[in-house]
Amino acid sequence: MVKNNLASIIAMAFLMTMVVHQTEALVCNLLSLSPCLGPALFFTPPPGLCCGRLREQAPCLCEYVMNTNYGQLLSSFGPRRVVQACGLVMPSCYQI
Repeated sequence: MVKNNLASIIAMAFLMTMVVHQTEALVCNLLSLSPCLGPALFFTPPPGLCCGRLREQAPCLCEYVMNTNYGQLLSSFGPRRVVQACGLVMPSCYQI
């Protein structure tokens, strides 16, 4: 009985670890960058929330730029300046 309980506890711990890793997966969501809109349009300093979201979404930036619906807008000077002001390096996809 103790072996069965121990096996169940180990299995549950393993499953919980798997769930935690799945919830940490990045979801590319352009709307999460909305705190960066004002600084990109009006050349104001980006707030901490903007920079934090940019850091979270950094792996998605090329996907956003390559999108035919809004890619040209995102590769313009304003958004590039915000990325740089947040201390991030411009992805190579911006060098189009």
